[in-house]
Amino acid sequence: MDVNLSSLSTFLTVAKFRGITRALGELHLTQPAVSRQIQGLEEYLGTQLFLRKGRFLALTEAGHILEHYSIRVFELLTEAQDEIDGLKGLIRGHMRICATTTIGIYMIPDMLAEFKSEHPGIEINLTISNKEEVLRQVQAGAVDMGFAGPPVPFPEFARHAYMEDDMVLIVSPQHRLAARNNVSAKMLTEDMFIHRERGSGTREVVEEELLRAGVSLTHTMELGSTEAIKKTVAANLGVSIVSSRAVILEAMIGNLCAVRVSDLNLRQMNYMLYLPNSPLSSAAEGFRRFLSDSPDKRKKAADLNAPGASRTRGKRSRVSD
Repeated sequence: MDVNLSSLSTFLTVAKFRGITRALGELHLTQPAVSRQIQGLEEYLGTQLFLRKGRFLALTEAGHILEHYSIRVFELLTEAQDEIDGLKGLIRGHMRICATTTIGIYMIPDMLAEFKSEHPGIEINLTISNKEEVLRQVQAGAVDMGFAGPPVPFPEFARHAYMEDDMVLIVSPQHRLAARNNVSAKMLTEDMFIHRERGSGTREVVEEELLRAGVSLTHTMELGSTEAIKKTVAANLGVSIVSSRAVILEAMIGNLCAVRVSDLNLRQMNYMLYLPNSPLSSAAEGFRRFLSDSPDKRKKAADLNAPGASRTRGKRSRVSD
């Protein structure tokens, strides 16, 4: 038997489920058919690919090697398909994007939806994580592109300005600062301040600005998401600084109040990032061009989703480079 894509796909599925019976539901083949394909691969390669360990099948050392190269085969085929799809005008294809929480939830979905409406055959995989993980994913080539704010400590990244963001202090309507238009950073030391987790771009900016202002927070708490922070602040258990885009609804219905911190620079430019020496998939290249050709659309999206923009007019933007 010659090795073919069908037998390699069957092999990978059996390896994934660690057994032939468990793999049948995904393969839509009979057990004898799967067994014949695995046996044929072992005969062709002249070695055993699986060992039975109790109720499960485990890969041999040779099996692990074949698994690694089989995955590469299908990755190369996907790349080839992407290149061919590019010649067809983005009729089909897929792209993998990783974005920080604020960008992924509040800043990029509208642009992705518009791009998808123009290219319905494109599959989009959007992963949302903190900034540290976004940069790691881009550097490792695990995604086509990432979206994050400054600083970006990787000079090898290609970067394009995507959209400005303003951050604001959020407090409960019952808080003593709720009626204020602006406050000083020193006033934050009187409250429990709620940070995002380490690795978050928001936390990085906040800590950098507080250090620049010479302010040391006395009481702090750490939560792993902006949504959790909003709920905690709304319960008047502390205060925090988040993107103004993250509190549009809460500010409108009166669950939270957004206040400007006058002596902190909380405006920053966010970036689209990718590796210039690693060619983008055709779909990702199409999306990059879409964003580059759509500054008016990005500005409109920014204006519609930035209730705090008028408060920070005239302040300089945080930019890297």
